[in-house]
Amino acid sequence: MDERMFFNRFADLLENYKNKYSLEDNHDAFIIWFGETCLGCEPRETSERIIRDYRAEGVDALLLDRNNNEYFFIAAKTVKDYEYTKRNFRETDIKSTLQGLRLLLRGDYKGKITTELENLVKEYHEDNRLEHYKTSLLFLTLKAEPIDFKFVKEFNNDFPKVEVRFFSFENIFKIYSDIYLKARAKPPESITFEALSPILPKENPVKSIVFTCSGKDLAKLFNDHGEALFGHNVRYFLGLRSRSINEKIVETASDKVWDKFFWYFNNGINIICEKIDISGANDIIRLRNAQVINGAQTTYALGETLQQGTLSDTVQLLVKVTETNDYDLAEKITYYTNNQNAIKSRDLCSNDAIQTQIQRIIRDSFGYFYEIKRGEFEARYPTPVEKEGLLGLRYKKMIIDNEEAAQSYLALYLGKPAEAKSEKNRIFSKESDGFYKTIFNENVEYLAEKIFFSWRLLKYIEEKKRLFRKEYRKAVKNNISRRSLAFQNDFILHSELFVLNLIVDFYERGDVSFNDVANIKEFVRKIDSTSGILRKAYDSTIKALRYCIKEYKNAPDYYHNKFFKNNNSLGIIRRCLKKEYDFIKVECAYPVPEDPPQPPIKPIETPSPPSP
Repeated sequence: MDERMFFNRFADLLENYKNKYSLEDNHDAFIIWFGETCLGCEPRETSERIIRDYRAEGVDALLLDRNNNEYFFIAAKTVKDYEYTKRNFRETDIKSTLQGLRLLLRGDYKGKITTELENLVKEYHEDNRLEHYKTSLLFLTLKAEPIDFKFVKEFNNDFPKVEVRFFSFENIFKIYSDIYLKARAKPPESITFEALSPILPKENPVKSIVFTCSGKDLAKLFNDHGEALFGHNVRYFLGLRSRSINEKIVETASDKVWDKFFWYFNNGINIICEKIDISGANDIIRLRNAQVINGAQTTYALGETLQQGTLSDTVQLLVKVTETNDYDLAEKITYYTNNQNAIKSRDLCSNDAIQTQIQRIIRDSFGYFYEIKRGEFEARYPTPVEKEGLLGLRYKKMIIDNEEAAQSYLALYLGKPAEAKSEKNRIFSKESDGFYKTIFNENVEYLAEKIFFSWRLLKYIEEKKRLFRKEYRKAVKNNISRRSLAFQNDFILHSELFVLNLIVDFYERGDVSFNDVANIKEFVRKIDSTSGILRKAYDSTIKALRYCIKEYKNAPDYYHNKFFKNNNSLGIIRRCLKKEYDFIKVECAYPVPEDPPQPPIKPIETPSPPSP
């Protein structure tokens, strides 16, 4: 594949991302693709952290990896034509972004930036006060690298702990061809290790072995096969994940004093494969279709050290290999050897009977596809003809992400919008502190219908949010007179799960109950017809929220992400509304004033942020 072919394919990819996630343009799609592919960020969350208000100090997004305590400031540039990829990234753009970042990092930004950006930057500074986060600035561009890095060097002198990295057209091409495409390819057909210790076998219930190998053996395998060894763990190979840990691995593997202790310091690697073959001499191990499921950092770091020529011959490490063709078992091994990674927990619940039941009921009753495993719809219906045959021409809007559906049910029926927003890792957890058994409770009548209703109403609210974001950015850019109202309502960009919980109170009256399946189906029909009464309920909910948070949103330590992720906030809002309006079970057209009467409600202490 030459560069022009890549450019054309990548343009198609970004266009599809734009359509799939209802984005404004390919610029946003570029950030979301990079975030998902290279940083492990979820596209929906990334879209919430993109700043496109034309006063964003040269910063286009502020992405967060709370699992690894890392923040990424993103500055992105796309081009429309292939010929522009030969142009260098402009130094004036670098200077502008670095000046903006200086302002944001030093904290002297209040009143100088838009509320949208200020919300994210306040969150960044508070996180850093509570627990230090690694900070990086990533320039993403489909142009060539800048000619001079003088502005970057000056910035590094002032902020030595902030890493600045460029991903130019050449880098993006390499990520796409060598990582993005290969990450979806088959693992190496065969890899070989030499056992440096007696092989410890285990035959039941499945075959597994444990042995010690040379660090150079593993490093050579990485150099030969690259990212194909790891499946989807592409972030490790860009040096973007827990770099401090990687550096320690490299340092130990190169140290002439401590290299012999590498085996003791390192947890080793975990591999699954289809077949284990051991030589007659019991020292050569051949693995077919092997994947490293735990230990990618170690593997990458040793490969890097070997390339640098500093990897010591005495470095050894532990290897555990399990032979299995059982996909479900492989998933569970992957899950538990990666510290119960919450992202994979969704997949591990996909074989639960209740998930299949919900999928079939929603399909039969509403004609939507409830996706119980990531990529399931695409895998089962790979062509447009098959997709349209199942769901029709609007199939893209008729695929229900079961994690998002569970979030909506948790927010609406279980009264936990803050937890649904901030504690997604608990949704598919079956542990005592998890939400899974509470959400997917087989004893709840019409559970599938309620889950669908919650999701469908959330989609309505998210569409309103999308339209507001569009108007917000227009107001900020062009219309000074409309900025004030836009800023008053900027909580809309963060409060959709709270709106979902509250809107039903504005809608319910008399004998209307959303525990009744007939009412649920009638309401779904009204969502599809964009009912006027639903619009009134939404507008009233937004007015009520604006009233409730007006008094303390100007507090120095307030920001929207903090408020709408706090477990106490729904109670604060409901107490406020009940006190002022006898709010519960009122009609949807209940008059909520544009300007609340004096004296204002007594300010309530701003909730503390949830634990990382």
